[in-house]
Amino acid sequence: RRPPHCDSIPAAMLAVKRAFEGRSSAAEEPPPKPTTTRGGLQVRFTAKLTEALELVSRSPRGLLAAATIGGSVTFVDGSDLSLLGATEELHEDPPNAVAWAAGGETLLLAGEDGIARVVSVASRSVVRSHAVREEPEAGKRPRCHPVSRLAVLGDGAFEFSASFVAAAGRVSHCYRLSDGTLEHVCELASPVHALCAAPRGEPLHWAYALAVKGCVRLVSRAGATVHELQIGSVVRSLASSGQWLAAAEYDGTLKLWGLSPVTSPLTLRGYCGTDGKDVQWSADGGGLAASGSQAVVFDFTGAQPPHPYRSQPWRPAAGKPDSVPRVCIGHRAAAVAWAGGEVAPPPTDEWPPDPATPPARLATVDPQGLVRVWQPRSLPLRKGGQGNPTQPQLMKPQLYTFVRQDATHPSGEAAEPCALLWLAEDTVAVGYASGEIVAFQVT
Repeated sequence: RRPPHCDSIPAAMLAVKRAFEGRSSAAEEPPPKPTTTRGGLQVRFTAKLTEALELVSRSPRGLLAAATIGGSVTFVDGSDLSLLGATEELHEDPPNAVAWAAGGETLLLAGEDGIARVVSVASRSVVRSHAVREEPEAGKRPRCHPVSRLAVLGDGAFEFSASFVAAAGRVSHCYRLSDGTLEHVCELASPVHALCAAPRGEPLHWAYALAVKGCVRLVSRAGATVHELQIGSVVRSLASSGQWLAAAEYDGTLKLWGLSPVTSPLTLRGYCGTDGKDVQWSADGGGLAASGSQAVVFDFTGAQPPHPYRSQPWRPAAGKPDSVPRVCIGHRAAAVAWAGGEVAPPPTDEWPPDPATPPARLATVDPQGLVRVWQPRSLPLRKGGQGNPTQPQLMKPQLYTFVRQDATHPSGEAAEPCALLWLAEDTVAVGYASGEIVAFQVT
């Protein structure tokens, strides 16, 4: 029900408000239908849920968790998208994030109500709930902030004896998965903007990284800050691989720190409207992709295609970044996803070990739900750049890669996406806010 004072707002003021917000009293025209460039992606499976979707996540064993706008989670078989059953309503709002643990036997949910929930997949019920809140000031009630980030530590994706971290506002809590023991609390001076676990299997002295105003903190398993990595802008997302920690800023800048030992940061820029929302390593550690007006990929394989605008003729070793970005030209990328599963150990000097290894595939999806598949580390790559070609020494070089296959929502209409994920090496899926999950065959 509208507050009483809203009923007295003059019509002229409402018209000004609509104009300021870019709206009008006339009915808005429907968005134009999305159009494919290459086609070739065929619908393989489809699942339809009864409620609108908020997000979809895939477990290490291929099970999907589809969180709905009504606050429940439906489990879906990733091999054929058959529905396996749903939890009861866990909260009136959908989770802000989810994470898998114990080899896919446990699902973690980040709640808008400040609660981190541990859900048993077998029973489809909550087995523990943790309130992630700051210590209240004397005489005051504790402030409740939404749990916005989750990370499973160490080999926790496969071992039930591991721990997980949940961040809400200016605090993060670390809990043991097996019995819910609170292992440590990190109280911070500003809200947590991003969170990620250290790479699995690496002998590092830190367990997770969290981004706050002005820095990225590397935190040990005991809760001690072992490094503060200074950064000038606000970090939107973090991602780690075997050798590197990547921080994506809101302005599109990517910062990279070497992990063993921790090094001074490298700065990478795509010059193509990167937004920092989604940043992902490829499974082989040979590529780093980021979302934005156009998706951008930085290559870590040691390959360095010739480019007339390179500032210096040097060839990086395998595992080191090529500073010339590979731009997925001409199409917006609301999300990015590499085929191949989780990040493996970093490339070695012999990378790649097998010349017959199929090229790495990257999927993107735009705000209208049009999914595209790329091979940004393979030819053809067109040379280009930002700047004035008559002053090549000032040009910002880029390499352009092109769509291999694409498809719209099966209806042919615009459909808002809420998830992008690979179900297999030859199957990419999109979760749509309308309640559908559609799997496409990649050839």
